[in-house]
Amino acid sequence: MKNAELLQKKSDKTEKAEIRKEKKSLYEIFTEYKTVIYSSVFFAAGLLCGALLYKNCRTDALDEIIKTAAGNDFLNLFINNLGFYFLVFALTVLLGICLVGFPIINAVPLIIGVQAGLEIAYYYLNFGFKGFGYCILMIAPFVSSFLTVIVYTVSRSAELSRKIYDLTIGKKDTAEKIEYKKYMKKYLLYAIMIVIVALVNSGITAALSGIITIG
Repeated sequence: MKNAELLQKKSDKTEKAEIRKEKKSLYEIFTEYKTVIYSSVFFAAGLLCGALLYKNCRTDALDEIIKTAAGNDFLNLFINNLGFYFLVFALTVLLGICLVGFPIINAVPLIIGVQAGLEIAYYYLNFGFKGFGYCILMIAPFVSSFLTVIVYTVSRSAELSRKIYDLTIGKKDTAEKIEYKKYMKKYLLYAIMIVIVALVNSGITAALSGIITIG
């Protein structure tokens, strides 16, 4: 009888330990992927803001801007795409070397969401489901590619900004020395990836403009 009770107590303790371990694992998962989670939330919020912005502020001038930015000429497409991509990238890097950049840096994908939301709303409201299908084929893949690069950049920049804060404020006695070369190499790699995304985006859009048409 006593042995049975002891076994039951051990079993209960094991179950409780496993539950605590599971909770800790979930917390660790969130901590590990918090940049992806935050970025996804802000991107989704940006999509909604962009769609609502277009719906409520729809004008011929705004339509012309979106049409011009999504033209069929490769060079114009490349300049427009690269300009926007590097603007967002530069902002992310600047926040990374800023003392207080880490609290707000995860909001950067909001900008990408607003831009994508404007385009999606433009095509959907003007061309219906055909326009929505066009967005899935011609816009979504490149937005996803660019967003992926920016999420990695946000992660590195948040880490760098936090280290700068710790070293400057002296909050942590064991604040580690910052290896700026390592971060510069990462930023250079991300910049190259952004150029590639802009090239592929512009090239495919220009090449398929005569095949996939809308309107």
